[in-house]
Amino acid sequence: MVRKEKSAAAAFLEWAEQVEWVEVVLRDGRTLQGNVIRNPIRQTGTIVNAIAETRFDFPLDDVQAVRKVGDPRLVSLS
Repeated sequence: MVRKEKSAAAAFLEWAEQVEWVEVVLRDGRTLQGNVIRNPIRQTGTIVNAIAETRFDFPLDDVQAVRKVGDPRLVSLS
């Protein structure tokens, strides 16, 4: 059995699943914010933005960067 090495982007997305709100930058320059759901079997990810009511699916290989950002739902509470 050959084990494929995990990309840095896949490792970041594993971490991002545990964070409330993240920003995902794709290789084509698009920036998406929301909650991340990862499907390691299909090698895809989904970012769900409950505020804008959007959902976007992307291949894990297209991820350039993942950053934790403040949850906009909580900003107005402080």
